[in-house]
Amino acid sequence: MRAALVALLAARDGLSGVQIGYGMPSGALQREHILLGLVDASQEYRALGTARKFEDYTATIHIGVMREGTDQQAADERALALLAEVEATLRTDPTVSGTVLTAEVGNYRLEPLANENTREARITLDIRTRARI
Repeated sequence: MRAALVALLAARDGLSGVQIGYGMPSGALQREHILLGLVDASQEYRALGTARKFEDYTATIHIGVMREGTDQQAADERALALLAEVEATLRTDPTVSGTVLTAEVGNYRLEPLANENTREARITLDIRTRARI
């Protein structure tokens, strides 16, 4: 699912110029990025006498936007626009190219950060997913 999601995000016009990554990059982060992070999963058998098993997991996505200057609102709004692109991707293709039964946006947290020269907005987003394994 993760590789398929990266491919779907990378293909979106609204994310042109945004660094999209399967995980943390080996080099520096770009000023706008969407990176896949932690996966937390559980498995359960759904039918007796068969090998049918389901996996529910939460995949964490990290969205970051850094802006020069002191306009925190601009950084926050751009990060939320990137979040909207992720959500639109999952609404358009909730099976993430057929890799899962369903995937949807769950909880997210917006964290504003600042120093004397820049403002940054970081979003930690949970994607709730169900797959048959």
